[in-house]
Amino acid sequence: MSGSASNSRLRIVPILLAQVVGLACGIGGLWLNSQLLAPATLGFYGVFLSVVPIGAWVVHAGLIKYANRHWAASSARARLSRDLVAAWARRLPWLAALAGVAAWVMPGRHSAETIFLGVMLFIAAALLSLGAIAQAALQARQAHWRDCAVTVGSSVTRSFGPPLLYASLGGSAFLLWLGFGLHAVVLAALGWWMLRADWRGPVMKASAKTDFAAAYEGPLFTTLALASWIVSGMNRWLIASFHGPTEAGYFTLMGGAAVIITAMLGTAILQYAQPGLFALGDQAARNPTPLARRADLLALSYTLLAALALGSFQLAAPLLIGPLINPIYANALGWLLPGGGFGIATMTALIYHNLLLAGRRERACGPVDLTTAAVLIGGSAFSAATSLPGLKLWLLFSPLVPWLLTRTLARHYLFKPAPAPAL
Repeated sequence: MSGSASNSRLRIVPILLAQVVGLACGIGGLWLNSQLLAPATLGFYGVFLSVVPIGAWVVHAGLIKYANRHWAASSARARLSRDLVAAWARRLPWLAALAGVAAWVMPGRHSAETIFLGVMLFIAAALLSLGAIAQAALQARQAHWRDCAVTVGSSVTRSFGPPLLYASLGGSAFLLWLGFGLHAVVLAALGWWMLRADWRGPVMKASAKTDFAAAYEGPLFTTLALASWIVSGMNRWLIASFHGPTEAGYFTLMGGAAVIITAMLGTAILQYAQPGLFALGDQAARNPTPLARRADLLALSYTLLAALALGSFQLAAPLLIGPLINPIYANALGWLLPGGGFGIATMTALIYHNLLLAGRRERACGPVDLTTAAVLIGGSAFSAATSLPGLKLWLLFSPLVPWLLTRTLARHYLFKPAPAPAL
């Protein structure tokens, strides 16, 4: 075995270790949340958690994608890091406005909480974005052990910080928000500390200011990111709005646990395969077939592994009531497969999104991602307004959407002979 092949295979060790620790923290958080938080409290906190990615997934999404795609090839990383942070700061007023609107319309809030809620949403969302930029850069340059350290620190503080702070200081909802804010501080600080070798370097006089491609900075990726954020959090909002905070708490606990499993598998597979996918993408202009086949293999492998993990969790779940899960959450078990099914759907769609990025078909992400999002949003909204069993059935079968729709559209645009230039 050659040294390069051996090193390539060894990359999976820190990637898997980060996901295993994250899963262990998720299990610990599952137990802790079910013991310390009432379903209605967890439901409201779950809605808060659905909003905080608005920075990383919407306002700063283009910067994160740019770092992920271009950091490794950059010869002026000190300059790039400063330009990324400056661009992050320029977008903060937009994030503040969106956080204020989200705090005002959030279901279950009290009017007296709105200002503090908006402030905490803004701070947590901004720091999550900053940490996500650092992690995207670490992953791009394949610094997997340092990225593993960031992921482990983030998993521990996210899973245990908020509920422990809530229980130890009086049981007020703002303590959950404060605990999550402290988690965001740890993520951002640890991420940029691990990246210090790059940003501490001198800015060379010859290095030009970063010209962020419009495809990453312009309205295209902002629109796509907004759609992705809505898809990721809408089910908690829909359940809380149509069926109350207690049912939303059930979904947050077990649906969230299922999504942790499916997301971790998908993250590990994508993180390991992404360098090879982008390398094939550099040759896709001549022959896109190998790239398309690689994406199909990734999507199929992920779907089968995620379904197997989810089915195993479902079989074991009844045995966990009591030892791991507070019996007051027994009714939450019905959300495990539906929540996990929706997680599989969104992660599979993300694989085909990365196929288009690798093939330099950035503009094609618009029709592909937005059509997929429209179907997922419409299906969830209609079924949630109709009945809870209808929503569960829709979520359970939602993994068919990326296979029947997203894959078909992505391959159509990938194989077009003359791709349109990026915006």
